[in-house]
Amino acid sequence: MSRSAAPRLDQWFDIPRIRRIAVMWIAIAAILLLMHLTMQRQVGLTDGNDRPFGEDFLNFWSAARLAISGDARLIYDLVRFHEFQQGVVGAPIDLYHYSYPPVMLLLTAPIGLLPYEASWLFWQVGGWLAFASAMRRIVPSGWLLLSLSLPALFINAIGGQNGCWIAATLGWGLILLQRRPLIAGAILALLVVKPQLAWLVPLALLAGRQYRALAALCLTAMALIAVSMLIFGLDLWLSYAVQGTLLKQVILEHGSGTWHRMISAFVLVRHLGLPVSIAYAAQAVVSMIVAWLVLVPWRAEGASPNSFAMLLLGVLLGSVYVSDYDCVLLGLVVAWSWPTLRTQGLWRAALAVLTPLFAAPLAVASGIAAGAFMLWPIFLLLSRKAAKRAPSQASMLRPTDAFTSPPSTVIVSPTT
Repeated sequence: MSRSAAPRLDQWFDIPRIRRIAVMWIAIAAILLLMHLTMQRQVGLTDGNDRPFGEDFLNFWSAARLAISGDARLIYDLVRFHEFQQGVVGAPIDLYHYSYPPVMLLLTAPIGLLPYEASWLFWQVGGWLAFASAMRRIVPSGWLLLSLSLPALFINAIGGQNGCWIAATLGWGLILLQRRPLIAGAILALLVVKPQLAWLVPLALLAGRQYRALAALCLTAMALIAVSMLIFGLDLWLSYAVQGTLLKQVILEHGSGTWHRMISAFVLVRHLGLPVSIAYAAQAVVSMIVAWLVLVPWRAEGASPNSFAMLLLGVLLGSVYVSDYDCVLLGLVVAWSWPTLRTQGLWRAALAVLTPLFAAPLAVASGIAAGAFMLWPIFLLLSRKAAKRAPSQASMLRPTDAFTSPPSTVIVSPTT
């Protein structure tokens, strides 16, 4: 299939209606974001009600600035880190914390070189460009509208989070998997900064017999950890482990102000008032089911668009700690699975894409983490599609058969 014959989102959408809705949403989201940022400059760089400009981005920038200035020891000290952050924004704020391993300091150090607001702009625009470039590689036509109109993009920008960067990492790692397996593995190794979203990736590579990529992932991850230990010392890793245990109890297990934004089975069970042990057991069962369903197409097809979409959905559904801003990944899911979705699953795709916009308000209103349900319809549809193909293809499809065209055409070719 030539590039010109690749799946075209602009041909499959009802252009007059869907495009108008998408453009209107982009305009509304941009206005809301500008209003939000303006409100966050009322008292210093805060809204006057203890919320800083850039929200969670303050954590990334503060940690990067402390790391490059030689004060990394303050990052996992909740009190002193909080004092530093209040100095940055020039006003009292709620307690913000840094929950990432020291490897993240290596990757984000450059943002600490820029002034805070300029760094925030680089973080947002750079993350979107990295994500959008992956979208463009998958669907050369229709990528811009889809990548800008994702509700998760708006949620991610409001929260100052890393959803676009994580989506770009997974997107480019999978795009390059067949043609550049070593580079793909090295890119996917960057997920070591967010291990709760990374656990399923090596299992998929193993099931898909992508051994070179898996080796590159493991070696790169180990190298990043080793370098971070050499630069920052083992003590910083120990401090991270101690703080991580504390934050897991406060934020994940007991939901200090964040449960409404999470969409995991664990949080759903905790929202229902059941004990932590039951929640972990439920999450373990869900994660095993998700892993099994994801590995079926990887085993049968190897690297294919459907396998990629299933893996990304599995990353979201199988994680114990996953939030609405992580759903930027859904743009890649829709792009890779659109040949199936356009004929059988438009409402499922819409439900999934709208999850970041409605999951938190529904959780606040109902007291139930309804977002935990909203991705399952599209996941089960793609799983059912994969199961129908697996018996006839598993015995004859080699791992490399899914891609026999140039890289730009392989990724966009429909697999139905």
